[in-house]
Amino acid sequence: MGRIDHIVWAGLASLIATLVLGGRAIRWMARQGWIQPTRYDDCPPLQPHQQPKQGTPTMGGLLVLGVASAVAAWSGALARPEGRMVLVTMLGLGLIGAVDDLVKFSSPNARGLRCRPKLLAALGIGGVMGWLLSNPALGYRQIDVPWMAARVDAGIWWIPLAMVVVAGSAHAVNLTDGMDGLAGGCLAIAFAALGLAAVFSGTQDPMGPERVRGIWAASLAGACAGFLWFNGFPASVFLGDVGALGLGGALGMLALLGHAALVLVLLGGVFVAEAGSVILQVASYRFRNKRRVFRVAPLHHHFQLGGVAEPKLVVRLWVISALLAALALSAMRLP
Repeated sequence: MGRIDHIVWAGLASLIATLVLGGRAIRWMARQGWIQPTRYDDCPPLQPHQQPKQGTPTMGGLLVLGVASAVAAWSGALARPEGRMVLVTMLGLGLIGAVDDLVKFSSPNARGLRCRPKLLAALGIGGVMGWLLSNPALGYRQIDVPWMAARVDAGIWWIPLAMVVVAGSAHAVNLTDGMDGLAGGCLAIAFAALGLAAVFSGTQDPMGPERVRGIWAASLAGACAGFLWFNGFPASVFLGDVGALGLGGALGMLALLGHAALVLVLLGGVFVAEAGSVILQVASYRFRNKRRVFRVAPLHHHFQLGGVAEPKLVVRLWVISALLAALALSAMRLP
């Protein structure tokens, strides 16, 4: 079986497994009492939008991470150290998210872990992964320059870059996960694009790093697409922080392995815009006498309060994500 066949079957296997197991997993989460708690003090205008979603199970990311990991292992993606690094990054950040989710169930007003410890832990995971890939002989410090047939060596900036990519990607996805199907759909598109990039780059070595990247990307894309069956509006289950942080970390790690750290800004443009809106909002509120840039942040809620219905807004952001993924593929250095 060729390298492309492995990648295609990995994606299909993840998709089918998520569809088959999804209903059982949701019922199990409900029995555990993992019901999405609601916070009312952060964004009072959003209360009417939150009310219909009370009672929905969360931590559905456990299903996505579990299926993708099992399919990647079955497909041989853990035979190489790069594949095991993707697994460790994803599960490490997923563990942080799981603790955050569990704390929310019992804390006053559904407050989870503080932002600073979560960010420092994510930066630490990214730093370790960057250090493991820092040997110049491995070639991972070479970063694609968008739309140029050239790569530059990150040099001493490689480890800080890895920290920012992994932690930034994880937290940007987490901020985007605020509407039914939004983060899952954008993630499926981004992972599919990285899988295509792996198919069309490098050699046809069935045990090469391109195959490992392709299998992981396809497994994650398939699992995210299958999850949309249950997470689409109105959602029967939410990703939770365990899913958003874990999948965001995997996206950042695959970008590092594919020399696409710079291209990721374009590929994950929706995530970047969502995170950027929060940063601008907080900065404006603190340094401009409590003046706001947006009605509310993250950005999707700004448009929602402007009158755009949630299902329509989610589909529009999927379309934008697909266009950005196509642009990102054109910006990558492919044969």
